[in-house]
Amino acid sequence: MKIAVLILTGFFLSTSIAQVNFTSSNLPIVIINTKGQTIKDEPKINVEFGIIFNGEGKRNYLSDSLNHYNGIAGIEYRGHSSQGFPKKQYGIELRDALGNNVNAPLLGMPAESDWVLNASYTDKSLLRNVIAYNLGNNLGRYASRTRFCEVVLNNQYLGIYILQEKVKRDKNRVDIKKLEALDISGDALTGGYILKIDRIDPGDKYFNSLYSGVYPRTPSRPSPISYVHVYPTSVNILPVQQNYIKNFINLFETLLTKSAINEPFSGYTNYIDVDAWIDYFLISEFTKATDAYRLSTYLYKDRDSEGGKLVLGPIWDYDLSFGLADYADSWLASGWQAYINHYEGLWSAPFWTTKLIDDPMFLHKLAKRWHSIKETVFKPEVIVKFIDQNTSLIQEAQLRNFQKWPELFNGTYIWPNKNRFYSYSDEILYLKTWITQRYNWIDNKLPKNYSDIEWLQPDLSKIKFEINKTVKIPLSLITANIKNISSLEFVTQSNLLNVKLTNDSLEIIMYASGIHVFKGVAKLNGVNVSISPEYKLDVVTSVKLENELPANFELFQNYPNPFNPETTIGYQIADAGNVSLRVYDILGREVAVLVNEVQQPGTYNVKFSMNDLESSSTHHSHPPMAGRSNTFTRHWRASSHLSSSVYFYTLQTGNYSQTKKMILIR
Repeated sequence: MKIAVLILTGFFLSTSIAQVNFTSSNLPIVIINTKGQTIKDEPKINVEFGIIFNGEGKRNYLSDSLNHYNGIAGIEYRGHSSQGFPKKQYGIELRDALGNNVNAPLLGMPAESDWVLNASYTDKSLLRNVIAYNLGNNLGRYASRTRFCEVVLNNQYLGIYILQEKVKRDKNRVDIKKLEALDISGDALTGGYILKIDRIDPGDKYFNSLYSGVYPRTPSRPSPISYVHVYPTSVNILPVQQNYIKNFINLFETLLTKSAINEPFSGYTNYIDVDAWIDYFLISEFTKATDAYRLSTYLYKDRDSEGGKLVLGPIWDYDLSFGLADYADSWLASGWQAYINHYEGLWSAPFWTTKLIDDPMFLHKLAKRWHSIKETVFKPEVIVKFIDQNTSLIQEAQLRNFQKWPELFNGTYIWPNKNRFYSYSDEILYLKTWITQRYNWIDNKLPKNYSDIEWLQPDLSKIKFEINKTVKIPLSLITANIKNISSLEFVTQSNLLNVKLTNDSLEIIMYASGIHVFKGVAKLNGVNVSISPEYKLDVVTSVKLENELPANFELFQNYPNPFNPETTIGYQIADAGNVSLRVYDILGREVAVLVNEVQQPGTYNVKFSMNDLESSSTHHSHPPMAGRSNTFTRHWRASSHLSSSVYFYTLQTGNYSQTKKMILIR
């Protein structure tokens, strides 16, 4: 069919008339009919939505039936600055006649209801998002799957689009636990969450970082970093859930304002999935995405029982990348993007992008990851081959696309393009050249002589440990492939466990039963460059039977956790003696003494409450009597000055000591 349209852009009015003959394509064809309705930026309107696709390698004709998908969809404009362009982007939600979501597999992608039609108007290569997402997938991370298509809206040809997955909690997208209305305490409250650092839209629920992008400098004008709730949505998320994830991120960011950010038990590695952050940094830096870290920057967190650390990603909206934009030095193939986007005012990158990349431990891991995969994932020849495959695929369709939008290659300035090429081939040549230059710059900047150590994960439960007896295990059971490390040490959280490195062995001695934890720290010239995961040793020898006194000492996890205003801490003791139960803040300062007295064998519960200003204790049953198992409950009311944070509580009696972590959210 022959289509005549008036070309509009957000920055100028073109009086040229574009005529496009479009009857068939080697790409799938998306057909949308609004039935006379006007598409808006919310709410979505119901439209007829269909796809013609006869299979890979087969031609698709406008005269064909809607053989791949034929149904109803909600549609709206999406994006921010892109809404000013004449070629719009669309959010798509597949629906049934009653308005319910319909999950369907589109063009070989896993079934879901929410999709995006990406216009790639300013990206004249039509490839930048596709390349970036492919890099993410090749790193083993989830990034949106994509398929090229051509779109016809209300019988008007719109050009090439990228059909892609919307970021969403789903087993085939962001695979985290579902967070529901009843998930308000304990492990269930700890995940899953999806947020994004972005602009604020009407109706969004969000919170601002405690720190501006230019921290530690005080900005002269408002410079908030906003975390927007994506999942649960602004409609569904509960205040207790908002508070939990807000306080988790506040704790992480506050830690990064301190001088010692990479300590084994209190450093940032306890909050974030470092490997995932490394991959996000690498893709963002390799592509030099202009909006990286500051806009459309997703983060997610699963439950603590599922790992529970904060993940940076998935990457999203990388059309302004690979040297496209004419601001913030984006066109240069040199320079770290993590340093560039810190400025006063809205939409700056968080302060922690430079804090992390300046940290020796993070930088060495970044260098290791780069040099490990630079000859596969990031190798220019590999990416150029991918570009050639896709330009070949869209060769026919791109001619129609730029016939439809002639201003893209006639010398007209299209924001924010640095270059004004006159042909698609020139755009692709620039893209390939820039990628090679960027590769070379990063390869020269990241040290090849990085520090690294492989921390092994042996099953230590198979080793017999006894109280006050030294056990030697070979260092090779814990470490391998040591590179550029000047010293190793092993640290514990308790003085009831000692781990000492002697020659090629670890000498481990425990002075009390219980669960003990240690970590390894690798250093280069006295600086931490690698920290191991936790190694747990459990010396609990028996289990308490009903109606019997406890045969061992044990400190239980508090519940609920996180908590506000009250939580219960339980423990059991096997022998009579002085018992101490104390609470410490994240800096190791004592903030509460819950128990400090002689107790008989038995099971005890202490309620730790924030309600009152003064501390007090109340007996709610008789203390356990010798020869009989009882429960003794005590209330302890803390000073209300305690703020949202991570706290540690330690039980000590005789030679036994154990520490656990709890989170207060206020």
